[in-house]
Amino acid sequence: MPQTGRNSMAEIMTVLVTVAMWIVGAMGVVGIPVLAIGLTASLSGGATEISGIKALAEGVMPGQLVIGLVGLMVIVPGVIFICLQLRRILLTLADGDPFVPENASRLSHIGIAIAAMELLRVMTVLVVSAVPTLVGDEPPRLSTQFILWISVAALFVLSQVFREGTRLRDEEKMTI
Repeated sequence: MPQTGRNSMAEIMTVLVTVAMWIVGAMGVVGIPVLAIGLTASLSGGATEISGIKALAEGVMPGQLVIGLVGLMVIVPGVIFICLQLRRILLTLADGDPFVPENASRLSHIGIAIAAMELLRVMTVLVVSAVPTLVGDEPPRLSTQFILWISVAALFVLSQVFREGTRLRDEEKMTI
């Protein structure tokens, strides 16, 4: 295949994905300790002091903080993983050759990561809801994300499309 230059849109998208990855990472670096300190305060009666930092968590049920903390601990690495996979796909696109076998696997891995994050979210809500002392009078509501599951299915379909595209391209290279 003749090299026609790099795909500038793919390069721009790579930069955007990288920026998003760093923003999510920064949110995790700040959010996880804040929620952990808030959970400590909530479990100790509404106020605590850790190394000169005074934390107040009056009126906040520990269950809400547990869900938020576990959510961040799952979402931050999950989103970073997804962004890394997207960057690798975009780099092959920028090079002009996105139909490589690795991209099919990357799309499958992204689908698995999204499904795992959603399942962990649901399990966290179920576990926290089962402990009355964490939730008080208002247990967290469990919701389903129908569009998320459609997106996971779409990623697996695209993964198969990439596998077939790679196979067809390789087959075409072999014909004279």
